[in-house]
Amino acid sequence: MTTDSEEFTFDLGSEAKATMLLCHGFTSDPASMRPWGEYLRDSGFNVIAPLLTGHGDTWQVLAKSTWQQWYARLDAALDEALALGRPVFAGGLSMGGSLSLRLAELRGGDLAGLVLVNPAIFDDKPHGFLAPALQYVMPSVAAIGSDLNKPDVREKTTSRTPVAAYASLRRLWKVTRPELARVTVPLRIFTSAEDHVVNPRNSAVIRAGVRSKDVESTVLQRSYHVATLDYDAELIFSESAAFMDRQLVRTRGVHD
Repeated sequence: MTTDSEEFTFDLGSEAKATMLLCHGFTSDPASMRPWGEYLRDSGFNVIAPLLTGHGDTWQVLAKSTWQQWYARLDAALDEALALGRPVFAGGLSMGGSLSLRLAELRGGDLAGLVLVNPAIFDDKPHGFLAPALQYVMPSVAAIGSDLNKPDVREKTTSRTPVAAYASLRRLWKVTRPELARVTVPLRIFTSAEDHVVNPRNSAVIRAGVRSKDVESTVLQRSYHVATLDYDAELIFSESAAFMDRQLVRTRGVHD
């Protein structure tokens, strides 16, 4: 695991407007979040980006981890974010979006809003349901990372995708999707028009399932799945900062 695979925190102290909790995707690590985090830091926000259990290592290590462990790390990171004393938003890419939605279902009162990039909530792969059985005869399959339109950028992921961990990811979706109505926080969604990992219809299912009154959506025309490293990255960064600024103004208006 290299240094840029590690989790990172940007603490601006009392000058920070709010804190963003950033969650990376399946088989990836915080490196895919770092440009986003650096932009938000420079825009006046604290940032915490945890490394989920089993990630940033070999696929064999990831295979031994579960969605409950990934969620537990994000849940603990939320406590770390709250300890900074500023309003907390959560943002996630792909599975990071799934986990952020689960966080909003269970701890929505601790969140000021969500920013989701190509979030996943179901799997349209025809044989995905076989993963629990296949893991014993086919421990891993080809890597799913680096779905990028930019030809000169690579996402840091495990060399292969462990089927056991993928089966656990599907269980996360199974518990999260039926409870989407528990999500009531403001929501900002970015969805790539062309995504070879997560079907764009996932975003539509999420929008239809949540009870958030404030939902903003943007279709990314130039980026594939890992949009935080792709052509539309700056758009995601600037629009997410603007979204948080708007929510903070509205919150102050309510409490003034």
